[in-house]
Amino acid sequence: MTNQWMATASTAALITGLLLGASACAQSAEAPDLFTTDNFRNDSEYWTDPAYFRNNTGGQIRGQAFNFDSGGQGSGQIASSRAYGTEGTGVSVPAGELFQSPYAYSTAQEHYEAWQEEADGGTQHTKDTIPDWSGRWMGGVGLGVRGNLPSDVVQLLHPEYQESYLLDLRSVIEGRLWGAGTFCLPSGFFNALSPTEWIVTPDRTWNLGESNTGNTIRWIYTNGEGHIPENFGYPKWYGETIGFWDGDSLVTHTNQVKGWAGGVYEYSDQLEAVERYTRVGDVIEAEITVYDPEVFVRPLHATGRFTLDPETMIALIRMNRSSCTDTNGPSNKVHMDERGLNNERLPGDPVYFDAGDDRPWMTYMEEGERRYNAYIAGGGTPSHLLNTDPTGATVTDRTDN
Repeated sequence: MTNQWMATASTAALITGLLLGASACAQSAEAPDLFTTDNFRNDSEYWTDPAYFRNNTGGQIRGQAFNFDSGGQGSGQIASSRAYGTEGTGVSVPAGELFQSPYAYSTAQEHYEAWQEEADGGTQHTKDTIPDWSGRWMGGVGLGVRGNLPSDVVQLLHPEYQESYLLDLRSVIEGRLWGAGTFCLPSGFFNALSPTEWIVTPDRTWNLGESNTGNTIRWIYTNGEGHIPENFGYPKWYGETIGFWDGDSLVTHTNQVKGWAGGVYEYSDQLEAVERYTRVGDVIEAEITVYDPEVFVRPLHATGRFTLDPETMIALIRMNRSSCTDTNGPSNKVHMDERGLNNERLPGDPVYFDAGDDRPWMTYMEEGERRYNAYIAGGGTPSHLLNTDPTGATVTDRTDN
């Protein structure tokens, strides 16, 4: 009996030891995250886990490019700056609820035609009955995700676009940020969804926007002619938009959009959108449903609003005419050569920019990643250890946070 008891006890001890050993190994093999990984492409199983991003939102991750904790002081990018690797405060959205569409439509065309049928073809306004949307408006509608956890955002994208989204996030914390305005390129469709003024007529509506790098204008045709024939269509920066009036609500359908960076992260030439705008007092309520089966796993829906600006001082309410060259200088392809003559950079030049590149942000990110990795492999210091705050004080390494 004693020998049997001893054998049983030894077996139990052995099993317990194996379990404890396995637990210790599991604890010692910490899961990688965006800040510690050698190659984020190998971590796709973790991309839907908030811990992989240390619970940072997309905006909080962008704030770590400088590795400087501003405490919210200052303005612009300085105000949002945070120390590298710090824990975020993002809150996850239940699966499937981020930008969830309340509609069961499969395509933008189906969506638009259903609403048009419900409106009996649309309200035929005259110049006396058309809604008054005059004034200067503040606000917009779109698919901004900087306040969301990347682990939620990535679930909206097909695999190829998940990887490019992660490459952007990784590049940001290494100090490489791409923006269309940096290269004096158009900002694309989503940048045109925050107009400042509306010009409304019975058969056409224009909305006009402004920024410090350029102006936007959309023509919305409400004369019942529909889109131009397919054989004449081609991708345009803001697409082609038609619409109809449902009472005092403007309903629009946009197609022929040029794929570009923006919205969730990027979108393709297949993007189409259905929008609705309704003025209620001094507010224009807005909603948009976006369909892009190339990039998004399902239609995406968002709401927004525009508020009438109460400002009356003329100098503050008139729109500005801006161009990218006002702030960022002329195209980097045109330069003065060694002979003092204007010249243009050609393919093969180290700083040549290919205007025909459909995804220049990816070209930039991939080349930037290649150069950065080569720099690190050659003994270079990681970017977040080089940055200093605006007062000139050296920022210490915060990778242990």
